[in-house]
Amino acid sequence: MNGVPVGMPKEMTVLEGINSLRSVRKFNPDQIPEDKLKIVLGCASKAASGSNTQPWEFVVVRDATLKARLKEPMLRTWLERLAGSSGMSPRMRDVYDEATEMLRNTEKVPVIIYCCVDLNRVGKSEEVKYASIYPAVQNLMLAAHALGFATCLTVHGSTPTRGEPEVKKIIGIPDHVKIACLVYLGYPAVQLSSPKRKSIEKFVHYDRW
Repeated sequence: MNGVPVGMPKEMTVLEGINSLRSVRKFNPDQIPEDKLKIVLGCASKAASGSNTQPWEFVVVRDATLKARLKEPMLRTWLERLAGSSGMSPRMRDVYDEATEMLRNTEKVPVIIYCCVDLNRVGKSEEVKYASIYPAVQNLMLAAHALGFATCLTVHGSTPTRGEPEVKKIIGIPDHVKIACLVYLGYPAVQLSSPKRKSIEKFVHYDRW
């Protein structure tokens, strides 16, 4: 592909980006240019955070051998969760199968980014902690989308039951830093239409419920 994205505009307005951002789980192997990756991470750093503490830390993993090591605890704990689930609808089974396939191919995805919170630089409450990292993650994903890349946000490696202790040990994340989520980043191998969402009349309440 020589670094040419599939069916994605080189740039777009904010509203176009918001309305067309999709989770993509299939990626081409082409590497992300360093200058474009820095733009994406720079946009993440412009997000709001509690008291402007900017507690985010991003671990960008590009080495295939390291990604393969990280995959092991994330895939193992994911398969354990699936083994304990039952009564799944066919639609959800398809979604989970896609998620499993993406996870199995972790080392082939050009970039994975562990999005973390430094607990020493953020308020103690859970709501402030995550309110101070997820806006940065959304910025990251929108910026990547605008540059023609695809992303998928997951919570693999973000809790003790999803392999977080092993993931942190492998990439040297200290105890006072919490993994909030993981973003897969690369050129899309598929072209998706705009996301389907409920009409706002289904969930918006004015003045009272």
